[in-house]
Amino acid sequence: MRGLGRRLRSSFSIGSSRMAIRSQRAWYWRWLLNLLMMVVVALAVWWLVQNSYRITGVSFEEARQQMNALTEENVELKKDVESARGTLIERDRQLQIEKASQVELARTVAQLQEENASIKEDLGFLRKLMSSAGATPEGVGVSDLKIEREGGSRGYRYRMLLTQGGQRKQDFKGRIQVLARVVRNNEATTLTFPDPAAGDTAGAFEFRFYYKAEGRFVIPEGAALKSVEIRVLAVPGGQVKLSRTINMP
Repeated sequence: MRGLGRRLRSSFSIGSSRMAIRSQRAWYWRWLLNLLMMVVVALAVWWLVQNSYRITGVSFEEARQQMNALTEENVELKKDVESARGTLIERDRQLQIEKASQVELARTVAQLQEENASIKEDLGFLRKLMSSAGATPEGVGVSDLKIEREGGSRGYRYRMLLTQGGQRKQDFKGRIQVLARVVRNNEATTLTFPDPAAGDTAGAFEFRFYYKAEGRFVIPEGAALKSVEIRVLAVPGGQVKLSRTINMP
């Protein structure tokens, strides 16, 4: 009990710890002070925004003018791009036309070269024929016999020059017969072109000095051509006047 009494006396007596008493501001003064601080901050921000060009060295008017200039430049660039695109499309169309023309021109040149080679071949033959006029033996002769395959198809084309030697008192009348020897399914077969059922006068011709003969024939699917015999038959009668055989590779 004595200890408790001592504690109470030390807490409420003159020798106890000191207390600080402060005056408290009214709430409306505190609100007024906060409002003034907000106004000051707002004015500072507004001043910084309005005078930012002085700080950064760029004005809003200059920035607006630059934006307008860039917008106009962008519009002009779009027009230029559209114009360039149209020009590119037109040039591409012209290029396609030129390519087609070049392909057609190359095809024409190839045909002309082929015709030129054929004319040179005929001219050389005619010179040879004229130089040996009257010295060639009687009968029908053949030169420049060629048999070529038509691309990757089953068709073949033949061509040759037929001549008549001797006095040439009359025209020679005849026709060409092709005997194609083929192998199909390990069986050898001889095919005749044109078909004998077409008649003796099928493909008939006549000439006095020379005749450029050419034609084509087609073998069956899966058949392999081994050799070709070219016959010149007399018309009428069908007598064999000339025969040449070419082995195919």
